[in-house]
Amino acid sequence: MCPNLEIFVVNWPISSGFGPVADALCIYCAKSLRTVHWHIPSETLPKVIWSLDTLQSLRSVHIEIESPTTETLYLGSAADLHLTLRNLEQLSLRGHFQDFLEQITGWSLPSLHSLSLDFMGTSDLPDIIEFLVQHGTGLVFLDLNCVCTLNTATILDLCPSLTSFAFNADWYLSTQIDDSSSDTVRFANRPHQNITEIGCHGLLESFGVGFGTSQIRTHIIRRTNEKNMVALTKVNFPNLSKVRVLSRPLLRALEKTDGPIADCLQRWDKWWNMFYKMGVRLEDCTGALLGTLPQVDMMDDSDEEESGSDDGDEEDEEEISGGPPRLAKGTINELTELLDECRKMSNERDNLSLPQFSFQSSYAVTDEV
Repeated sequence: MCPNLEIFVVNWPISSGFGPVADALCIYCAKSLRTVHWHIPSETLPKVIWSLDTLQSLRSVHIEIESPTTETLYLGSAADLHLTLRNLEQLSLRGHFQDFLEQITGWSLPSLHSLSLDFMGTSDLPDIIEFLVQHGTGLVFLDLNCVCTLNTATILDLCPSLTSFAFNADWYLSTQIDDSSSDTVRFANRPHQNITEIGCHGLLESFGVGFGTSQIRTHIIRRTNEKNMVALTKVNFPNLSKVRVLSRPLLRALEKTDGPIADCLQRWDKWWNMFYKMGVRLEDCTGALLGTLPQVDMMDDSDEEESGSDDGDEEDEEEISGGPPRLAKGTINELTELLDECRKMSNERDNLSLPQFSFQSSYAVTDEV
């Protein structure tokens, strides 16, 4: 019934039904389909591979793979396939995709320029470096969200065309002189001229809203965060213009606690001033300035009019001093009304019995939330 279908997104897990779904897409939409979003069990990977072999018009693929139920995953005849996906530009993988990534490392992906890998906390990593050896040259966007530390210097060397790079700021990176007492980490072997935007996963402990099990662990992570953030300089990235803190749980926790806890506020202030002096915009996961949430305005309209000229002077002084620019008071009431409407819509949506759909493509530091 949909011969011109271009986008097919299913957020909830497709178990035994994936076979018929994939067959239908391959039969009726092979030429028109451009984007797919699948959430599948690991055992259906052979069907996924055969489907990709048929859906040659795909440009964007997002696959979330559940944990395997057996120790050994059998791909059967699909293991011998060497696919050429000439049109694939964006690949986003989430969950337990280790076997799949190792399988596609040997494929031909000439148009691939965006790669997003979210391991969802698992420590079982495939050979990401080998994948980048084969496909990293053409990448302009790379998002690596995993717990285990990866060698950022090697990764950046393998991906010279990157303009956006996201990593886990909790990674314990090696130092420049292999000295654990050194404050300088080996983030890059040489200046990366093309990167303009960097995304940071993690950082919950640095603002005091994490789940550290001990003071020692919390101290180590905070120290690691300090070293990694200090390494995001114009020396390593001459054209850097934006650093974005990507964690949604972090933003929700900061909203709940009304900002960092007392002993972590100085760290936020230090990072803000550091990036401000470099001319780099420090953002949260929504793209807003980190730490500048709208507040309810308690002043009436008459007070606003009387103090309008003074507010402008205060804003100018704050920007000159290096602090975050504040929202104009004339916009606060509008924002408050908008937030109220959003809450009403959210409550109405939560009361619906039908499952909710959302389009989730590969994350981009520039555009996505």
